[in-house]
Amino acid sequence: MGPGSIIVVSRGTEDSVSFAKPVKRILLNLEPSVLQQAFADNGTGRDVELIPQWGVQDRQVEYILRALEAGLEAGLPGGRLFGESLLCALAVHLQRGYAVTPPSDVKPGNGLPRARLSRVIEYVEANLDREIPLATLAETAGMSTHYFSELFKQSVHVSPHQYVLRRRIERARRLLGDPRVTVLEAAVRSGFSDQSHFTKIFRRIVGVTPTGYRAAL
Repeated sequence: MGPGSIIVVSRGTEDSVSFAKPVKRILLNLEPSVLQQAFADNGTGRDVELIPQWGVQDRQVEYILRALEAGLEAGLPGGRLFGESLLCALAVHLQRGYAVTPPSDVKPGNGLPRARLSRVIEYVEANLDREIPLATLAETAGMSTHYFSELFKQSVHVSPHQYVLRRRIERARRLLGDPRVTVLEAAVRSGFSDQSHFTKIFRRIVGVTPTGYRAAL
């Protein structure tokens, strides 16, 4: 096993691994519900069994695990929706590549129906200052997290996580137009609990920092 090697072990098994010297490992314990909800359209609550893998190279799994590790070490500044989006992508990839019974992956259509998309957008607008779980958005649309994410992106051309970020930045821009609202207050009321993360995202999307944006008004 070399750097980047992946071990996949299904629940209910007992295994042990020994290394000749100290190594850094990322250990992820996935709740069964994470795997079940990803393709809930194909049978809610169905059991998912993974075929054990030892020392395989899988760049997509490695990328997701490293992104999760970095997010957790930083305190998940991107919020719960970012972490859940990564977990959903991982659950989909694991089932497609390593499940004993792979899901019947029906190809998504041309985006969300207008009524469902409207419900999701209304929910987002009403809850921008709170955590917005991916599962709740999918439930609002009446589908699994995987299909919801794909159809939502087809409809609005960005992922649910990116859409929520952009809507939060738009709210922050409106709040910064009020001189009575501090930058920190604008961040909190827009759903950012970390001001440094707010500043980073604001600058990436708007092109200037919140303070610079306000000064230019």
